[in-house]
Amino acid sequence: MSAILTIFGFVMLLAPPVVILRNYLRGTSDLVTSHNLFLIGCSNFFGIAALGSGLTGLLHNNPTMGDVLLFIFATALFFGCLHWAYRKWEFPRKVALKHWRTSPPVEFSPILVAALLTMLFGAFASFLPVQIPVIGQTTNVLGKLLPAAGVALLFAAWLRTPINAVYLFGAGFMLVYGTFVALFGAGRHPLLAVLAAGPITMYWMRWRYKPPTATIGIMLGLGVAAFFLILVYSTFRHDFMGEADAAVAADRFKQLLEFDFHMTSEVEGLLQDESVAAGLLCVEKFHRAGSPEYFHTFKYILSNPIPRDWWPNKPQALGEYLPESLGEFSDGYVNWGTSIIGNAFHDGGVWMAAVYGLILGFFFRVFDDIMARQPLNPWPIAILTAVSSKLIGFSRGDINVYSIEIIGILVISMLGLWILKSIFGSVPEEMFHLPSDGEDDEGGYEEHDPYLEYEEHDGFEEYEEYEECGEYGEENDFRERLT
Repeated sequence: MSAILTIFGFVMLLAPPVVILRNYLRGTSDLVTSHNLFLIGCSNFFGIAALGSGLTGLLHNNPTMGDVLLFIFATALFFGCLHWAYRKWEFPRKVALKHWRTSPPVEFSPILVAALLTMLFGAFASFLPVQIPVIGQTTNVLGKLLPAAGVALLFAAWLRTPINAVYLFGAGFMLVYGTFVALFGAGRHPLLAVLAAGPITMYWMRWRYKPPTATIGIMLGLGVAAFFLILVYSTFRHDFMGEADAAVAADRFKQLLEFDFHMTSEVEGLLQDESVAAGLLCVEKFHRAGSPEYFHTFKYILSNPIPRDWWPNKPQALGEYLPESLGEFSDGYVNWGTSIIGNAFHDGGVWMAAVYGLILGFFFRVFDDIMARQPLNPWPIAILTAVSSKLIGFSRGDINVYSIEIIGILVISMLGLWILKSIFGSVPEEMFHLPSDGEDDEGGYEEHDPYLEYEEHDGFEEYEEYEECGEYGEENDFRERLT
């Protein structure tokens, strides 16, 4: 059984990056997408986690060979359905075509207002907590992620108008501010989102148009740097239990800058992720030795806006319920990553893994098509930045909690965009298309902006209108390389 888990771990470690690079080099997918961020996380939370269970024996129960094989089968079913929905299903493509046709203008006033709002949310989640029911919980959960969107907005605005140094100064300030806010909690996701803001923005605004090998090298180097910075934070993120204050956050910021990295302990810690172990426990607890709690995730999402003080028995997150049921709370609060497959077994069984694959493939396709259709639009870039760390960690679970956070970011973002358009007006999506090769650009850019002057071997031809180029799948290169 350990050998099977180890082989499964190696396959899941290598398969996601191979799929990402294959599709990108073939020109059938962008490199930085919601889909690919999710796959990056799968490499860790399926691959490395399975290796940890297979090589070090990290398990929360005594799974049978049947449990392991059923877990692997459900994983294969999930990814098969995810692939079909993302690559072959026509419906999400049609949905993408009908949505996000206008955006707020990329001008100083709307950008400044949006950035200030992300700062305000960050303050409410850290040093200015809100005590109002519902609103307080919302700002506390989402506020630390939103400053990353502010970084991306200001940085993208500067890339569009390099002469305006105010944008660049604002982006730098937001980067420091977002990092400081992220350090108020022990979670790593807010810090990862802030660190990802610059690379994600640069990819869509600049590096997307470089030769693929150069883009891969740059993104890989930055990814490794961010990875080690997160490992440094992991060494001291639990130095203070409970709600941290500004003094604790400042001390953590200082330690982060010192970059004191303990290689041995952190590498060993990588193999201690419990997501596959918890997933196997779910196979036993809700399939072999019990019955599932059907559609629990959907019930949890719908009931989440109601404070638990008003409804003490409302649905509980699986990541909290599992360790609590095993007595792990005796030493304090524990929250396990149950893996998306573990959630599937808890919510219905093997067939629910297929349902989750279809749902995720649908939403990834819609969002990625919107971004590919208007790649120079800072607003969806900012949203992708805000949810980036949650997409990376989604496969680890608990997807009950992750779904709430991602949906919350999307709802707040859509509401914010609607308000900005009501105040400042809106512009059509054509403003954010790639300019026509050799033609005057109608998107409001200067005719000789160096950002738009693609070199012979360092860019791509005009991005065709989605409606005219047919299916946006493997048969249609999403960019025609200049020769």
